[in-house]
Amino acid sequence: MSSHRRTVRPLAFALAGACAAALLSVQPAVARQTAADIPTVRQTLGYDSGQEITRAADVRRYFEALKTAAPNQVAIGDYATSWEGRPLFWAAVGSPANIARLDQIKAQSRALADPRLTSAQQAAALIADQPVLVWMAYSVHGNEISPADAAMEAARRLLTDPTAKAWLANTVVVFVPTQNPDGRERFLNSFASGRGSAPNPDPASAERDEPWPSGRYNHYLFDLNRDWFIQTQPETQGHAAQVHEWRPQVVVDSHEMGSDETFFFPPEAEPLNPWIWPRTLENRALFGRNTGARFDAAGLPYFNRKVYDAFYPGYGDGWPGYLGAVSMTYEAGSARGLAARRSSGEVFTYADTVRAHLTATLATIETASRNHDRLLNDFYAYHRDGVNGRGAYVLSRASDPAAADRLAGLLVRSGIEVGVAHQAFSCAGQHRAGDYVVNLAQPQRRMAEVLLTHDVPIPPAFLAEQERRRARGLGDEIYDVTAWSLPLMFGVEAARCDSAPGVAVETRGPELVTPAVVQNAEARYGFLVAPGSAQPRFLAAALQAGLTISSADQPFTQNGRDWPAGTLVLPKAGAPADLVATLGRLAADTGAEVTGVDESWVERGAGFGSSDVVRLRAPRIALAWDSPAAPDAAGATRWLLERDLGYPVTAIRAASFSEADLSQYQVLILPEGRNYAAVLGESGVKALHDWVSRGGTLISLGTATRLLTDPDSDMLASRRETGASDKDEDKPEGAARIANQTDYAALLAHSDHGPDSVAGVLARAHVDPDHWIGAGLPSELNVLVRGADIYAPLMRGEGVNAVRFEGSDRLLASGQLWAENQAQLGFKPVVMVETLGSGQLIAFTQDPTVRGYLEGLKPLFANAVFKGPAHVSPRW
Repeated sequence: MSSHRRTVRPLAFALAGACAAALLSVQPAVARQTAADIPTVRQTLGYDSGQEITRAADVRRYFEALKTAAPNQVAIGDYATSWEGRPLFWAAVGSPANIARLDQIKAQSRALADPRLTSAQQAAALIADQPVLVWMAYSVHGNEISPADAAMEAARRLLTDPTAKAWLANTVVVFVPTQNPDGRERFLNSFASGRGSAPNPDPASAERDEPWPSGRYNHYLFDLNRDWFIQTQPETQGHAAQVHEWRPQVVVDSHEMGSDETFFFPPEAEPLNPWIWPRTLENRALFGRNTGARFDAAGLPYFNRKVYDAFYPGYGDGWPGYLGAVSMTYEAGSARGLAARRSSGEVFTYADTVRAHLTATLATIETASRNHDRLLNDFYAYHRDGVNGRGAYVLSRASDPAAADRLAGLLVRSGIEVGVAHQAFSCAGQHRAGDYVVNLAQPQRRMAEVLLTHDVPIPPAFLAEQERRRARGLGDEIYDVTAWSLPLMFGVEAARCDSAPGVAVETRGPELVTPAVVQNAEARYGFLVAPGSAQPRFLAAALQAGLTISSADQPFTQNGRDWPAGTLVLPKAGAPADLVATLGRLAADTGAEVTGVDESWVERGAGFGSSDVVRLRAPRIALAWDSPAAPDAAGATRWLLERDLGYPVTAIRAASFSEADLSQYQVLILPEGRNYAAVLGESGVKALHDWVSRGGTLISLGTATRLLTDPDSDMLASRRETGASDKDEDKPEGAARIANQTDYAALLAHSDHGPDSVAGVLARAHVDPDHWIGAGLPSELNVLVRGADIYAPLMRGEGVNAVRFEGSDRLLASGQLWAENQAQLGFKPVVMVETLGSGQLIAFTQDPTVRGYLEGLKPLFANAVFKGPAHVSPRW
């Protein structure tokens, strides 16, 4: 370590009394050694830090002003553009020497992340020359507003306060002030329109009461804090790419929480993911301990080890942790405006929340500077632990090549090395050339394990405590889903090998699609496209291109080759002259395999002119928008259609259904949401009923199915179930005699509220092979189960349970499922299809579009949307 670094004293933040208040206060410095040319927030934006909520563009303007004032200490770069066209940027603050060599610093950090290329001796030399990279990301949820304002003041302090400036001798701090500018602007527009002459702290005040969908989400209403390993949104894609480029040692994701809360920072609550490196947890506690001391000095309350766990790897503090960073979540009680009144009656201000995040930010940078050698050595050691791993995962391309390709590309985008096998090989079974190999002796071993393993266990002690809480009606403490295995969600067979196979591999890139070409392009009759995860994207594009398309509801054999149900048939007769060129483009764009055939004669099965092969037309699709749809559910469904499949959809506010002209649409989708009946009103429900009866296809997702099963709606014959215990013959009636503790517990267990809610598990489901909606799908699907809704199966003559859960004994594929839910879910419907007049109802009891990451369910959803209208009577 160089001598100048040895002399950097730990933060002289031993700031007692007025000195501590001076450094941590949000108010501008008046008698402080401040560089005269570094502008304050007031000098640039016209108000003091924390006095107003800063617009996204003005946050950028302030950082540009800092760069103008200190060009040798501030660097700024764009990393993405939001859906609404707003730039997302980073701003690095460091010493002049380090800002001048940022590219070298980034390269050295990447070198430390690969011990195969960097020896221990070389690493020691790099560490002596390398600053700790501290990545401070703010306001990923647009209505969590104070972190972005704290970022501006923190950057100024680093440039002006002598104590803070000293930390820059061995750190470079990268600020990402606004991760979600679209959501922030949505919040600020709502706030501004409801603002009065003075800040109103009342919870019901218009300025603090956000209309649907709130500012939390981005344009497509995605929760960006759950998007890190699936990377569906441009904001996350760009941010993740920057984290890979810089490879920071410390990452903080700063949030806000409810107004009654104080401030949270690590250590986290249980459960902790077992794939987290133990040293990472120790370092998080190190940061937490110092931040706690700084909060004490500033007189700020805080808490740890409650609410916010470290189990799900898809958060902004989870995913970077599997890249070797000490990654942490900070949460401040939110004013959600300029002032808020807690339930205790206490009023606090926006400036208070900015001050709290500023305090946490400065304490984090101090801790990083103080522990320079430890953090960099641990960063190197984390990756050395990875390359010492054993075993491999093999991802098969046999059943659905496009799904395997997309999964492989996503793994690469998470920093995982993936190889393509040159030839057939053996490794926990037989595998083919072209299958993907993930050798676990690699720097990102833990990232690979946490994303690819079928199940991540929750500690038994934690589960025992949750069962105790549930028995007392307290609710569980599981924060998010407990299952996210990418092979299960993508429907890709994955084998875990104890040792890496010796087969030669070619390095796989981050592309999500392997372009296909048209086979037998000169075919005389036309072309066939087999089912799979590429087919929905191909079909959506082909329908918009005006191609003549039919879909086989039954399998067939043509020219000696067996084709499954769900195969698309595209005849040349009547097709545009550029059909082959169009098909070539679509095959390249989607990865769908297009095969030319010279004749329509089939040896067995569905003849191309039979009723088993239905003509598909481009449907006009309407989507219920606004309340009562859950914003993230409505956004995910719209994104899947518009962006993932590339097909247009009309969003109609649910309250307008009774007045809207629904006759021009063939498909109407109700995203997950509750209380549709209350919002639609009697006239709106009747309008839906009549529209279906005239030939429409109504698709309900998740809790929206409650509307269809409500007896007052007179639509779907199924009913939502309550708890299984309600059917017990020994349920107490009237006044019960309680003889002991056992009787007391048994009495309390009987409830009409239904089964307890499930945070999120992957459950196995069986597909009806004879129903068109499952055509081309595997016989078994993995469904994400959330919440507590369970529905009774449709009886024979009422409709078809086209997809149903497996029996309770083999239901659970991954995650933590309560025993009573597992028992009650067995054989219950996942998808119900029922005729209503000339139209049909397609009810998904679980949402297949959630977070855009259930790749294995997208063909099922696409069948409902694009093939459903071909199965109404009379056929459309």
